[in-house]
Amino acid sequence: MANYVKNEITVTGNEQVQNKMKEFMEMFRSSDERMDTKFFAKVFYKDPKFGEDSNGWYINNVGTKWAYMEDINEDTEFTVTSAWSPVPEFIQHLYNILVELDPDVSVENRFEDEFYEPVGGMVVYKGMYSYGEEYDFNYPNEDEMDEDDDYDELMDDFYDSIESAKSSLIHACRATIERGQGTPIEYREEEYIEE
Repeated sequence: MANYVKNEITVTGNEQVQNKMKEFMEMFRSSDERMDTKFFAKVFYKDPKFGEDSNGWYINNVGTKWAYMEDINEDTEFTVTSAWSPVPEFIQHLYNILVELDPDVSVENRFEDEFYEPVGGMVVYKGMYSYGEEYDFNYPNEDEMDEDDDYDELMDDFYDSIESAKSSLIHACRATIERGQGTPIEYREEEYIEE
């Protein structure tokens, strides 16, 4: 069974971007297939060609072998669950759709593997992306605690360190792009959704 990866995605853009994101999110809100991997692709991609091997299509176009919509916080903040890895190709694809509506749009992904290996961040902005990961997180072990240790406090500290790492990585990714040192992304018109 695949490790699950939680991808917390945030889109920042103008009113047109917000309206487009609302369209996407309404498709999920109004469907019983919200957690279906093929439905996820059909919402965001013009004409996904799954063929015999949908995993192959997903790896090439989303960045992992499957993904689905887990939760919608707001139209521009949502959580995608994926298999084994985050969704870098999807983040770039979403940016490519939205940059046509706002040249200053940015898409961020704060992600964590279910075992916190890795925890990371990715930013797509100004036609570039930057990506970073961390692996060195030690889950508190209740069996190795001293009598004075408070397990709940140790867990709170652990989760705070995960969130802090993701925030630091997002900040570092954005700084890399601001210095013009991000990796250029490709514009692939044939993948866009038509109105």
